Amino acid sequence: MLDLEQLTRPESEAGVIATLIHSPEYAYYSENLKPNHFSRRSNQIIYQAITGLAEKGIMTVDAFNILEVLNSSEATRSAAEELSIDQLNELIETSDFLARSTVEEYQVCVKNVLDSSFRRDAIQRLRKCESLCLDLSQDDIEQQIYGVIDDVMTEYSYANDIPLFGEVVDLCWEEIKSRQGDGYAGIPFKFPTLNEYATIEKGELFVFAAEAKQGKSMMLLNCAMDLLRKGYKVLYIDSELNTRLFTARVLSHLTGIEYKRLTSGNYTEEEARDIQDMLEWVKTRDFVHIYLPMFDKQTIYTTVKKIKHTMGLDVLIIDYFKSSGDGDAFNTYQELGAFVDMIKNKICGDMGICGIGAAQATATGKVADSAKIGRNASTIALITDKTPEEIEADGEECGNKKLRVVLNRNGMQMAPGEYIDLCFNGNKILYEEAKQHIPQEPY
Repeated sequence: MLDLEQLTRPESEAGVIATLIHSPEYAYYSENLKPNHFSRRSNQIIYQAITGLAEKGIMTVDAFNILEVLNSSEATRSAAEELSIDQLNELIETSDFLARSTVEEYQVCVKNVLDSSFRRDAIQRLRKCESLCLDLSQDDIEQQIYGVIDDVMTEYSYANDIPLFGEVVDLCWEEIKSRQGDGYAGIPFKFPTLNEYATIEKGELFVFAAEAKQGKSMMLLNCAMDLLRKGYKVLYIDSELNTRLFTARVLSHLTGIEYKRLTSGNYTEEEARDIQDMLEWVKTRDFVHIYLPMFDKQTIYTTVKKIKHTMGLDVLIIDYFKSSGDGDAFNTYQELGAFVDMIKNKICGDMGICGIGAAQATATGKVADSAKIGRNASTIALITDKTPEEIEADGEECGNKKLRVVLNRNGMQMAPGEYIDLCFNGNKILYEEAKQHIPQEPY
């Protein structure tokens, strides 16, 4: 039988520390692990330092940064004195051999550290209970023992509390009221008629669907710029355009200068000043654009966590939901479905972030690749071109695009034939709500 001092997992503690030295963003996967759960004092200090760096968005772990982050706080300054440069450099060098290469392997190490810590704490608390039982002078011993045991069980219980409905209903009503706007909840889109059906809400995922090259990315850019004008913090993860090309579209949208003229330099001096003004304005916004040609769940999750810790985050925009293209149709279905499920539930739901994305639609108006997009999205709105006959019937002032809310868990859904009129100017990367047509009465 092991002694208390033997209830440690030094190899797992070393695995956690080594992994974080190479991938500090993995700390986002072990938020229940605290410094006091490590058995070795040096591991406690280094873990606290690395998680502090990750929260600040610093992804370079070296001896200098570890000591700097410890010295930056009065509470941890004394801990920095317990570490030496030579000790830290030696640890960093040996970490190459101990670091785990996947989140799953890292989480196994975390689980082992927590398990050993729980066992040590439980034994110590039980020994305290033994002392209480042997001391006949103690009163209310049952209550004291309950308190001792409850303390350790509460510390290591990571399941969400399950309160009575009556305990949360007032808080929920306050949140409902806080989302109330001009007759709708959440953050409004720039299109007033769309807000009658759905808005941009925390924990929800709104998806724009369209056929290839029909303006999905330009719609998301319009939404992003509108959110920035309203002062929200936005992360835009882009699988289509690198940041240089995205910037050109942003400037065309903000200045009204046609994209080809802007990128070719064929603009006036006054327009050049407008461009500079918009560049300065964008610098004042809390906005991050990241180009990731191929998405994977781990990269997206850690990226969002990092931005949320460092900048704060109101809205995540994904351009766009698509599979890797590898494998058969069934694997594609499962892969894309799991990805959308992660965005909707693990990011938007658990982190309280608003989600907007785009997906490819077929010629028949169905969401391509995976029906699971529809199963996980809160709302899906389909963007299509108007036919020449529809433009003539509605009137040119009613625009050249139509937007149909085809799935909606948060409000009304459109009947066949209903749509919102939009005006799309691809040359200026601009969507605007057009005059709304008067539906034709059937004979």
